[in-house]
Amino acid sequence: MNQNCFQSHSHHPCHIMAASAGDSGILEEELTCPVCLELYRDPHLLPCGHNFCLPCLRRLKSRSDRGRLRCPECRQSHRSSANWQKNFKLANIADRFRRRGQSERSNQSQSDPSCKPAEVRCDYCPEGAGEDGKSGMAVKTCLKCEVSMCPKHLQPHLELLAFREHPLVEPLDDMRKRKCGEHDEMFRYYCLDERLLLCNACTIEGTHDRHSIKTLKNAMKDLKGYLDIQLLKANRKIRRVEKNHQEQKEIERQNRVYLDDTDQHLGAFRETSIAHLDAFLSSLRECVSTYDVEQCSGIQQNLSRIAQDQTRLQEVHSGLERLLLENDPFQFIRDYNSSVKRYRRQLRKPLYFPDEPTVDTEPLYETMEGKMGDFIAELRQHATTLISNICEFDGGDGEEEVEDDDDDEEDEDDGSFYEDIDSSSDIEGEEEMRSEEEEEQNHIESVDEDYTPEEEEEEDDDN
Repeated sequence: MNQNCFQSHSHHPCHIMAASAGDSGILEEELTCPVCLELYRDPHLLPCGHNFCLPCLRRLKSRSDRGRLRCPECRQSHRSSANWQKNFKLANIADRFRRRGQSERSNQSQSDPSCKPAEVRCDYCPEGAGEDGKSGMAVKTCLKCEVSMCPKHLQPHLELLAFREHPLVEPLDDMRKRKCGEHDEMFRYYCLDERLLLCNACTIEGTHDRHSIKTLKNAMKDLKGYLDIQLLKANRKIRRVEKNHQEQKEIERQNRVYLDDTDQHLGAFRETSIAHLDAFLSSLRECVSTYDVEQCSGIQQNLSRIAQDQTRLQEVHSGLERLLLENDPFQFIRDYNSSVKRYRRQLRKPLYFPDEPTVDTEPLYETMEGKMGDFIAELRQHATTLISNICEFDGGDGEEEVEDDDDDEEDEDDGSFYEDIDSSSDIEGEEEMRSEEEEEQNHIESVDEDYTPEEEEEEDDDN
């Protein structure tokens, strides 16, 4: 790798990111530090133009002779006190390539659930041991000794007092995961402000001066304390949601009962209304019939008297026609003298003329109006009773227990996740509460913070 490897057109960042999957091996070789043989981490340029990780350059500087160090590539000598310039483009390309590789490995492990992490062998057992498949495999890794041990070689760490302070974890196939890439030391501290794992050298260099730094054990204790608080809040809200669900189900049941009762009331009102309407119509028919009888009696009397006039005049008309048809003079004069006076008297009688025909419906109107008033009054009374029965639905005693929602009303964004952890450090010394409600109330009042979009963005950045 020479000085112009990342300055030529063929190694431009755009061309490198556009490399095909078949060229990934070549790209990884170009992005590998010649000293640590790992992907570049914080690469810096020497005056000769070659790139190396900053921790590698610092180790070279610590072994420099007479204040000068030699480039591992071209062996040129440079002053160890010279300022090294960071290669930002190379650092970005290496970081993207590293994240892409991690994403591919993660996708592969998710797509193949049968893929299991490689088993870690015991560092003390010789090669060839463990042919039975059990012995020779590590069960724990000591972070202080930086060795993985099988059950046999783990016994001293469990029995001897000299190893009592040695932290034991699950077997690690790569200790570098637990080490600081810059100082090659084990992570022992945690910066709450920058959310970074730190080694002893990181805390001494001063880059985290005035930051809130705790040991990994204490940081885990604080974080678990915060998670306990969030768990209490989650449990409380779960109970609240369940209570709301039960209340809504009860309201739904009551609504169904209410609708059934309402249908029954409406059905009964319909039957009652139909019965009253039939009675009202029958009373109107009776009124009309009575009025018709009264009117018909007068008309019949008039018709009878008119019929009498018609009979009398018809008799006169018939007698006069007979006289006119008589041809015998003697008989004619005889009949004339005997009947003409009687015919004249019949004709002189006045005819019967009835009064002007009028229909007096005023009494009928008053009677029917009275019937209608009675019908409307009864119908209104039944309708009022129906509405009262429908609207007087008993939905409960009206005194529902109101749960204390102070935690939701007073929730505020007091800062980041870890500022709340630091501000609630007094939780570490609290004793166990006598009841679950007191413990929940005290914890939630001490730290009460809802999940905010800012936290979601921070979690996405961390992922």
